[in-house]
Amino acid sequence: MMRQVKAQARVRQRGWSLLEAVLVVSLVAFMAAGFWKTLALVDHHGRSEQARDLLQRAEDALYGMALRDHQLPVPDDAVVSAQLPDHWEGWLPVQVLGTARARSIRYVVDRSLTAAPSVRYQADPLHLLGTQVEARADLNGLDLCLQAVRREETGLAEARALRLAFGVQRVEAADRTMDTRFRLQAHAAAGAQQTDGHVDTRAASAGELVQRLGCVQAFARLATAVKTAVLAADVLQLSQLDASLRALAVKEAEEAVLNHEWRIVNCSARLAVSTWNFVASKLTAATTPAGAMMAFVNFAGFALEASRWAIQLDYASGQKQKADVSLEKARRMLATAEARVADGGAQFGRRLEQVNALQRRGVWP
Repeated sequence: MMRQVKAQARVRQRGWSLLEAVLVVSLVAFMAAGFWKTLALVDHHGRSEQARDLLQRAEDALYGMALRDHQLPVPDDAVVSAQLPDHWEGWLPVQVLGTARARSIRYVVDRSLTAAPSVRYQADPLHLLGTQVEARADLNGLDLCLQAVRREETGLAEARALRLAFGVQRVEAADRTMDTRFRLQAHAAAGAQQTDGHVDTRAASAGELVQRLGCVQAFARLATAVKTAVLAADVLQLSQLDASLRALAVKEAEEAVLNHEWRIVNCSARLAVSTWNFVASKLTAATTPAGAMMAFVNFAGFALEASRWAIQLDYASGQKQKADVSLEKARRMLATAEARVADGGAQFGRRLEQVNALQRRGVWP
């Protein structure tokens, strides 16, 4: 009886040990599966972060080249995109990143933005300044901005347009030389995207290119400077016209002074002639009563004539004094107008130099 009880106890002890082992193994397997899945997620997240970082650096490098060279680079092994006929497609040039990495980024770019613009940008109001604006010897970022703006306008006008200036896409495949088409959906935006053979996709529209390069700000600075220069030119022209009118006023005042001086000379001469005639008639007058009467009549005529010319002489002298005052005033006003012309010319010169500096600077801040 005791042997049977001990045997049953041994059987029960072996059963619990087996169950316990099953539980431990299951728990370890579950933990291993969770750990493995966690590692896979961490690895996937790490690769995604790495891809996003690589794409971000590629995008920054493209904007840097656009600022420096005023155009976007052509892809390596460039071919016309099957999905976008007006775009080049190929591998991102390794010199963009400045590293010797294996080719792992596909690159598509608007063909019109990879060549130097054929038409140089001229701000619309510049024609108001004529040939005084400095002629640019080479292209600058404003030309690329103009091309990008035109592409954006074209994209907005087209039905179901992609509105893509350039895009970069990380390709993850064993064979780096495989013909992987650049896959972008219409109106694609920057951000992570998981597709077959692709880890991430970034796309920039022409409008985003314009914004990132600061084209709007450059256009606004140049337009403001041009309008200010045009206003300074108008002020200078008005100052020159005012100076011309003041010069005419000075000339008129000088002629008035000269006229009054001749009147004074004329009155003085007439008064002298009248005096001489009276003295001559007095010397030749007879001492007879008739002669005395004639002498009295001559004296009366002389007195009237002398009074007349004396009054006119006094009037002419007064008018000359007034004319001298007007001439002095006109000369002061002319000097002020000429100073305004000089100041306006200097102001216009500064504004014009600012326009030319902005023309040369392009999109650089």
